[in-house]
Amino acid sequence: MTDRGIIKWQPFNSCFNSNDILEDIKRKKQLVRFPILSEDQLNVLENKIKMAYNLKLFINIEYYYDGKIKNLNGKINYFDYYSKKLIINKKEIYFNQILKIKELN
Repeated sequence: MTDRGIIKWQPFNSCFNSNDILEDIKRKKQLVRFPILSEDQLNVLENKIKMAYNLKLFINIEYYYDGKIKNLNGKINYFDYYSKKLIINKKEIYFNQILKIKELN
């Protein structure tokens, strides 16, 4: 009989993609649910967008994208009321993604 050495004590990996599955679970736990805004909040945001575009104000926009809340600073380069989108620094943002708008000095 021959000695197999360390080979017989190696652990068995029953799930080949277990590391990928665990990473996917961790990523999903970090995602944020989309906050729901009232009609009044949406009207206030829309008025702030119009004012910032007309007065060429430098603003900070907090928006929801891909399960995360992100921030963007800049001036509104393009504003389309009918398709409900605006472009800031070559980044396209739709009205339904916007959570907060702050005017920067």
